[in-house]
Amino acid sequence: MPRPLDGVVVLDLSRLLPGPFCTQLLANLGADVIKVEDPALGDYMRAVPPAVGDTSYPFLMVNRGKRSIVIDLRTKTGRGVLYRLARKADVFVEQFRPSTVKALGIDYPRLRRANPRLVYCSFGGFGRTGPYADKPAHDLNFEALAGILSVTASRPGERPAIPGVPVSDLASACLAAFSIIASLHRRERFGGGEFLEVAIFDTSVSLMVLNLARYLGTGDIPVPGETIVTGIFPFYSLYETADGRWLSVACVEPKFWRRLCEILETPELIDDQFVSGVPARPVVDRISIAFKAKTLAAWTAIFDREGLPVMPVLRVDEVVADPQVAARDLLPEVRVGKVRRRVLAHPAKARASSIRTLSAAPGHGEHTDEILRWAGYSARQVKDLRAAGAVGLTGP
Repeated sequence: MPRPLDGVVVLDLSRLLPGPFCTQLLANLGADVIKVEDPALGDYMRAVPPAVGDTSYPFLMVNRGKRSIVIDLRTKTGRGVLYRLARKADVFVEQFRPSTVKALGIDYPRLRRANPRLVYCSFGGFGRTGPYADKPAHDLNFEALAGILSVTASRPGERPAIPGVPVSDLASACLAAFSIIASLHRRERFGGGEFLEVAIFDTSVSLMVLNLARYLGTGDIPVPGETIVTGIFPFYSLYETADGRWLSVACVEPKFWRRLCEILETPELIDDQFVSGVPARPVVDRISIAFKAKTLAAWTAIFDREGLPVMPVLRVDEVVADPQVAARDLLPEVRVGKVRRRVLAHPAKARASSIRTLSAAPGHGEHTDEILRWAGYSARQVKDLRAAGAVGLTGP
């Protein structure tokens, strides 16, 4: 069965998490993703523990099914190799600061001359314009500057809570993959390549959509603990159980709130669903006391039976063992060398095309010669490129 992106070739110069997660999504859909790595370290994610044999598990999660070529872009000959690969590629993804792109000679105008049909995705921190364009930053910085961290504490004045997942990085990766596919569709309809700019900062600001709507609509600055998604209402919050675990309560619909109050034996609170601020404190206190009467398992069984949107806060080990994860085949086992390990499946299902769970991640420069032959280099030329230090690993 064909895959949606069969035949699409992606040159991926990104590393760590955002870019590789984006191109992993494309690889899941059938794209031939070629990782272009430097001779010394390659993708820094290769060194992040824990490991499966010689392979970093985090690296495995976001680089399965890709091929790897080592090119020294600091050399003129190495850049020539990249330009030649670009002539046969459909997509180019880079994750450098604008000044680095220019210094390496891999900017869009240069690659467009090599291939006018190329979809070039500049996946960076702040984009190519504005006062922050050349600033170095990571996920935490973007969440800070976008205001996300300003609303993550439990209440005003407390230390902001750092999200347990790199929200900005991963959301930007999904947006980049979506935009690349849209540009490929545009190319098929109208012809010609395109320059795409996906800035993690821009994505981070867009994630503040509800908080921005509140501020722009009322002038009120959202503060932690005082918005609908941070616990201002008793029907949308977290409550502790008898065994020190937590339940997520999202009884937004009045019918669910009414039934919750009946189960908790607090019928006097039915009319208090939308109280907030100081008046909400006694309501929250009363609900908190009620939830501490039973364990997490006991409450979970009750709410599963009742069909209410009240669900446990699970640990990672519990997520891995969860029956819904198994039913959706989200963590299938694949062969990694001589062992089998669980990896992330593509988080979408399709019936008319194949979306496979890919297994092996490439070694550093593992496919260098193979990719050079695909680009049209002869065996002699490949040998000369290696001798010149333009491609292949350096050192012992």
